Amino acid sequence: MKGFQRLILLSIVGTYLVILAGAVVRGTGSGLGCPDWPRCFGQWIPPMDISELPDNYKDVYRIAGKTIADFDPFKTWTEYLNRLLGVLLGILIILLYIKSLSLKNIERNLPWFCGGLLFLILIQGGVGALVVSTHLKPFLITIHMFLAVLLLFGLLYLKKFCNDLEDISIIAQLDPKALKISKVLVVMTFFQVLMGTQVRQQVDHLTRDTQTATYQTVIDYLGNIFYLHRSFSILIVFIFLYLFVYLHRFRYNHNAFFLTLFAFICVIGNVVTGITLNYFGFPANAQPPHLFFGVMSLGLLYSLYLNLKGTLLEE
Repeated sequence: MKGFQRLILLSIVGTYLVILAGAVVRGTGSGLGCPDWPRCFGQWIPPMDISELPDNYKDVYRIAGKTIADFDPFKTWTEYLNRLLGVLLGILIILLYIKSLSLKNIERNLPWFCGGLLFLILIQGGVGALVVSTHLKPFLITIHMFLAVLLLFGLLYLKKFCNDLEDISIIAQLDPKALKISKVLVVMTFFQVLMGTQVRQQVDHLTRDTQTATYQTVIDYLGNIFYLHRSFSILIVFIFLYLFVYLHRFRYNHNAFFLTLFAFICVIGNVVTGITLNYFGFPANAQPPHLFFGVMSLGLLYSLYLNLKGTLLEE
């Protein structure tokens, strides 16, 4: 079981790294750095220089009838490294499923659950291919992000479930009020992350597709979802502060308190990077940490919810 739990932890870290790499790809505009899939410019090892491509490469690698941009080795390798991390995560999930088969005598549902995670990452890979082949269609990017969060939730649930199998003494004292607040925060933060992807889609549409605005002026053109996204963050911060103070008063669950603290730090980081994006013309180096802080806080909140829920085993 210890080896299985290490694989779960590696898969969780791998999921966060893939999400961070995806954020870097999005922030640097490298989504089409590799115009084909699964290879990159028809090669398993991407080119380093334009001299390695045919003269008519823009026509050869047209995407959805659109001519690609000039070759940029930085964008190509940024996208390719993102794919490599995705492949490594896929291998970890495959190993997790294989290992779960040897543990079905301990818990018969483990292979079924791990098989579901394997199916989910295969779907994620397919959606990733569609994102490229449709020239970064906005709603597919949102689905891609949604599936990544579902995979993260599944792995965190599996980690808590296996911890309960190993040591029943870790069960937290049930606190219905804190549990309800944490559940509300998970739902709100989840929608906040999805709203953020919608805002990013609007930014891309206005600055890249229609060229209606620049990054410095795009705020003036964004719709209501941007203002809802911005206001929602304030509400989340206040609910976090309430939960933080509440758990500080009742010191019996130290794990829940520290999970809340770390999640709150991530929320503050998310707010700070959001303010940077808002007032400094959407700088590319602020976009990856903004998304990453949001997903980190979401993962920590879900772990908090599972902690407060108590045992996941049937009583």
